Amino acid sequence: MEDCMRAFFFFLLVLIPFLGGCAASADRIDHQAQSLRAPTIPEAEDCLSRVETTYAPRYPRKALELRIQGWVVVDIELSSDGKILSRRIESENPPGVFGQSALDSVDRIIYSKAVDTQNCRSLYMFTVN
Repeated sequence: MEDCMRAFFFFLLVLIPFLGGCAASADRIDHQAQSLRAPTIPEAEDCLSRVETTYAPRYPRKALELRIQGWVVVDIELSSDGKILSRRIESENPPGVFGQSALDSVDRIIYSKAVDTQNCRSLYMFTVN
């Protein structure tokens, strides 16, 4: 019973504030994108409409320790059945820091089916609070 209570308090004290910090308003996200000078992706080119399950990218440990922030745009080709046909880093800033984390996240996303193949783009922002 005591272990159960400890786990419960751990959840309350650690995970809830963490999850609350992950939830960002659209205004906050727009502000972060502007402060990082991240590109804007037109809604018609954005992959979000086909995302069923998403995974947040891992923040590279060294970048987090050094408080490096940045962004990555990933170009993705999706088949009609929601499978990733190809994906590549279109652009990133700073170069070589966050790209692999963004690609790893793309690989885990589950996309919905569509009428035909689609090329789309996703923007990943990496910020330190």
